[in-house]
Amino acid sequence: MTQDTLDQISVETLDLSMKALGSLKRSQIHTIADLMNYTQEDLEILDKDCAEEIIVALNQKFDLILPLNDLQ
Repeated sequence: MTQDTLDQISVETLDLSMKALGSLKRSQIHTIADLMNYTQEDLEILDKDCAEEIIVALNQKFDLILPLNDLQ
């Protein structure tokens, strides 16, 4: 997928729980492109309880994997 495509896809397409979706929205993460700017570690810092749900949904829906941390 291209960056332009990811810019147009809302995180709502991940079919997340309201808690996980709310966590992303509070962090100003509105599109898949926004989400791809984060690492798995970043998500755990934002909301440890929802991080795994978000990571799994992103992988299952779009076959995308966030890096574990900034060093990757």
